[in-house]
Amino acid sequence: MHADSVFSRAEMQLVTFALGEESFGIDIMAVQEIIRIPELVRVPQSPPYVRGISNLRGSILPVIDTRAKFGLASQDINSSSRVIVVNVNGKSAGLNVDSVSEIMRVDGRSIEAAPSSLGNGLDSASITGVVKCEGTRKLVMILDAALLCNGPGEALDPEQPAGRPDAFQNRSVQDEIQIVSFLVGEEEYGLDLGAVREIIRFPAIAKLPNAPDYIKGIISLRNSLMPIIDLRTKLKAGSDQVDTGTRVIVVDLNGINVGVTVDRVFEVMRLPRETLFPPPQVFDHQAGEKITGIARLDNGQRIIMLLDLQDIIHPSLIENLKNDASYLSPENVAAEPEQNAGSDEQMVVFRLASEQYGVRISQIQEITKLIKITRVPRAPGYVEGVFNLRGDLIPVIDLRRRFAMPSGDPTDRTRIMVAELKQNKAGIIVDEVLEVLQIPSGCLEEMPGIVNESQETAYINGIVKTGERLIMGLDLNSILAEEQWQQLKKMARPPAAARTPAKTKKK
Repeated sequence: MHADSVFSRAEMQLVTFALGEESFGIDIMAVQEIIRIPELVRVPQSPPYVRGISNLRGSILPVIDTRAKFGLASQDINSSSRVIVVNVNGKSAGLNVDSVSEIMRVDGRSIEAAPSSLGNGLDSASITGVVKCEGTRKLVMILDAALLCNGPGEALDPEQPAGRPDAFQNRSVQDEIQIVSFLVGEEEYGLDLGAVREIIRFPAIAKLPNAPDYIKGIISLRNSLMPIIDLRTKLKAGSDQVDTGTRVIVVDLNGINVGVTVDRVFEVMRLPRETLFPPPQVFDHQAGEKITGIARLDNGQRIIMLLDLQDIIHPSLIENLKNDASYLSPENVAAEPEQNAGSDEQMVVFRLASEQYGVRISQIQEITKLIKITRVPRAPGYVEGVFNLRGDLIPVIDLRRRFAMPSGDPTDRTRIMVAELKQNKAGIIVDEVLEVLQIPSGCLEEMPGIVNESQETAYINGIVKTGERLIMGLDLNSILAEEQWQQLKKMARPPAAARTPAKTKKK
């Protein structure tokens, strides 16, 4: 809606709202609805006038702080605050305003052109006209929603970049195995990552009558039924209590998905095969069958027992679950195997402050606890330092600093995600790794253009909606510019003196 079209109309209706002492109006034809302030997800390093994004009945809604857009002082949200949802070029955006006043009819002939300077620091670029309210001195400034929602030289729905290749495609790891480590009772165990489909929070479970005590029930996972087996009860290790750390690891057993409950998931990690040993002979026969190997780490201070669930959850039990209608509907179970696995993606979901982010599991080599990091003089502000990972010097990026977020103190949940990016390894510090999530094809939606218009946010490649959650998808290859990656490469190299043996002079 441009100024000439506004003035040419005999009559228009305006939704008017307040920002501080000023009054504004938007053509009602551009307004979809008016809502209370929804729960917002902050997008790091988005334009300062973007307050965040929200899930509006299944659609991603970017919310613009209209005060910031006009250079006005910020104001806390209160009971009068509203979001005006507008439609611009087929895309929705929300305008956060102090309060909505009324819907008023305006004679097109009474609309005057906006002055070049409006005072109070207001930018007149998106103001197409001014109308005086009858019987008062009150002026209502008419806004063009399209100009207000679009950044400089950007459309609300810019063309998104093409998909980027996975960092680990065709990577050979013949001398390593990749596992998920977790706690059952007081012991640490591991499962081959190849058998793990995803890791989820402990869900609501439907109890099964006359089932063994270690079969907790069934859940519906993406419209298919899945049995839940409590590994703690099955291994007779610890109690079956549930807390915020309890997780369900979804594994594939003979083409059937089964969830196993554990006390806490620790890490996704790669183990050199030379760290693996057979179970000691002192184990009894039954325990020896369950444990396929022992990983000794940290000079023997950390022991991980590797499990093969095929030896713990007997195939006959799975067949009974599959065929016995008193447990599971056979047709539902049969629908669960990986029909669309080729198009699904696994995503490692982690937390920074109160927001959730996700990266494709193909970009993550392993996840480790926070360990000793050596500071590097004159390193960029987002670089925490370097650490030694099995003989490799790994630079570590503090993702909070990279995203210009307030720094936070490390906790026992702080993790380093080790990724191989730009042909080099790098560690990424995050507040907490939450889960490994299976993302069906098509669930990764484009980030609204108004949020992602800056090169600073090019690393955000979409939004995943799952229930009420919004997870920002990141491409770790794009979190730094090319010259910044070159700086990291230099940090990963040993000093020149260490690389080149000293030459002895001949006498």
